[in-house]
Amino acid sequence: MRTARRFRITAIAMAVLLTGANTHAPGAMAIAPPIIDPSFVPSDGPPGPDQPMRQSNVCAQAITVAKPDVGLPTAGFAMLNITRAWQYSTGNGVTVALIDTGVNPGPRLRVLPGGDYITGGDGLSDCDAHGTIVASLITAAPQGIPMPPPMPANPVPPPPPPTAAQPAPDGVAGVAPHATLISIRQSSRAFEPRNYGFDDAAARRKAGTVATLARAIVHAANAGAAVINVSVTACVSAADPLDQRAIGAAVWYASTIKDAVIVAAAGNESEDGCAQNPVTNPPAIGRPRDWSGVRTVSSPSVFSDYVLSVGALDTTGAPISKSLAGPWVGVAAPGVNIVGLSPQDGHPVNAYPPIRPGEPSVAFWGTSFAAAYVSGVAALVRAKYPELSAHQVINRIVQTSHNPPGGIDAQVGAG
Repeated sequence: MRTARRFRITAIAMAVLLTGANTHAPGAMAIAPPIIDPSFVPSDGPPGPDQPMRQSNVCAQAITVAKPDVGLPTAGFAMLNITRAWQYSTGNGVTVALIDTGVNPGPRLRVLPGGDYITGGDGLSDCDAHGTIVASLITAAPQGIPMPPPMPANPVPPPPPPTAAQPAPDGVAGVAPHATLISIRQSSRAFEPRNYGFDDAAARRKAGTVATLARAIVHAANAGAAVINVSVTACVSAADPLDQRAIGAAVWYASTIKDAVIVAAAGNESEDGCAQNPVTNPPAIGRPRDWSGVRTVSSPSVFSDYVLSVGALDTTGAPISKSLAGPWVGVAAPGVNIVGLSPQDGHPVNAYPPIRPGEPSVAFWGTSFAAAYVSGVAALVRAKYPELSAHQVINRIVQTSHNPPGGIDAQVGAG
């Protein structure tokens, strides 16, 4: 569970979104949109694993390579026009829950504990070097990039302004740096169930299940999160679906009962069984999304009535080829050229080291990071317009995006 190029499109227009203007008015099978049964909402309680876990791999490291230049604002920062958006909102007073691999806090990344479904800890431990990078895109304090001060009610004090004794400015900055972040660790590739069957390859590959994801979403909603970022994805074959009644009920509960904006990564082809869906079968005008060509069901994205699913773009604004398509994709955001704060020392990083000697490093990419950008956008909107419901916030994001040709697309949604 985890966390292109057919045409050129533009990412979400940040300043337009916040000011209120609108610039525009297969081996596959047919599946039906999912039906929610609220009776399956999982009960909330102290976070913990659904079976004993053990650490089976060393913790991942993050490194810095030449490209992208970590000393400059990223292409995504420019594409989303973040500095202009900060004239209207910096996320002050909004709580964002991050359900991921945990977060290692630092001076520029203030994080509150939300619990741990891997070891029963507090959520402030990231052994995968994933959750911390995602968190950086949502709330990391910028260094050397001017922004307005927070409102007095902000519960998380900002870091001190840069001085001559501090490192040089870099390109790391969260979209909503004055939002409050809660970390919930729900998945990890460094852990596995202590007891598993010999044929249980999936269990040996990672820790974190659909059941614990459903519990984590309910827990985040009950903790008061106005935005819930889910940068983990469960992919299953459309021909062999698993029981997702609990996660469907969980997103229904968080969205409608607790009024939380749920933003989820669409998923990446070839990761965790995510086989690509058709990307060239947009629905006819006036008809619902086309569910007939689905090969892979991505959860929780499939519950598109309650979840804003996010695809990934390259630096030109085109969808990256491995961004998982589907009729549930709502919008898209930058998913390459990612720079975040290191879980080890808090310095800017942009890649994972080579998997084997002699191989190249692996730059951060994917829909996990695209979802983080959109979660930051949602936090800005909720801070600027606190009277809007979760559904209205999602609708505002979708309606102010820049449409691809045809108005909607299976890989980037509304744009």
